[in-house]
Amino acid sequence: MKSNTNCFNCKITQNDSVLHDKDYKTLKDISTDIGLSYNIIADISSKRKVNKKYSDFKFLPKIEIKRLDKTKTVDNPI
Repeated sequence: MKSNTNCFNCKITQNDSVLHDKDYKTLKDISTDIGLSYNIIADISSKRKVNKKYSDFKFLPKIEIKRLDKTKTVDNPI
């Protein structure tokens, strides 16, 4: 069952510039919105070892996925 509150925050930055910062209910919602596979999003959120071959790109964005505190209420825009 899908949660009624936002549980994850996805923040994408590149060279200290925020490109994307949004709250989501599920990891699947993140993967659909930003166009990466669910497996990649799950790996990023669990902080698994990142493949180093991609770190040599000049314009590689940094993707952070954090679990939100469930005790805080989140205002959802209508």
